[in-house]
Amino acid sequence: MSQDKKKKDAKGKPLKAGIIAFGATAVVYSLIFPPVTLPGILIGAGLSLLVGKVVSIMATDLDLTTHNRQDQAANTLKKDVEELPLTGDEIADGVITKGQEMLRQIRAENDAIPDEGLSKQMDELSQKCVQIFRTVAEKPGKATQIRKFMNYYLPTTLKMLTNYRTMQQRGVSEKDMQEAHATLTRGMDMVLTACQKQLDNLYKDNMLDVSTDIDVLEQMLKRDGFTDSGVAAMAETPKQEARTAAAQQMQQTDVPVLKVPDAASFIAEQQSKKEQN
Repeated sequence: MSQDKKKKDAKGKPLKAGIIAFGATAVVYSLIFPPVTLPGILIGAGLSLLVGKVVSIMATDLDLTTHNRQDQAANTLKKDVEELPLTGDEIADGVITKGQEMLRQIRAENDAIPDEGLSKQMDELSQKCVQIFRTVAEKPGKATQIRKFMNYYLPTTLKMLTNYRTMQQRGVSEKDMQEAHATLTRGMDMVLTACQKQLDNLYKDNMLDVSTDIDVLEQMLKRDGFTDSGVAAMAETPKQEARTAAAQQMQQTDVPVLKVPDAASFIAEQQSKKEQN
């Protein structure tokens, strides 16, 4: 939506709210206190004017606050686009510079198309594009990964927006504009999905590095006994060592063995002792 349109709406909405409040107050007052005398009419008019003025002021503050937030968000996005850093890498800097120019054109189309839904989509597109170009600025080697994004997706998006804006300005029939609006909205949704996937692909290497680091960390924790399974294994170790030591001791040859004679041998031995005595 254009800035002029926003300013015009910002001035018109509070005035309408004040007029409605004035009329509503006058009607309610006339029903409660029928203005049959001049003082009554003057009081009713004065009260209605007061209420209308108060509502108008409140609506102005609210409307300006809303537009200030929207303008602040737009200015922040504009600043992000203009402050994309260069790297010194020829390919990466070429991508960033071209991206800055296309984002400026997207912002210009956004200002020229008085459609809140499309404006929101274009703002989201710009935000995602800024993140993509910032990634390239941080890692210039990734510039080649967004070649199709730069050579097809963004130019096609600008073409769609420009065509729609031209149709709108040339007074195309409402039926055709509704169809064009639906088509453009669907196309912008697809572009936003493509931008998100492009951004995700740029960070696949990072995800792989994180997964690898986690696997290594997990193995080290298990080895050092700092996981649940590792702690259980450490608790079992002393028991196992005790069982092993007992088994080894039982196998030693120098351990004395207690021999118990059988009953017949014991009786014969006792009988022999008696005969000797």
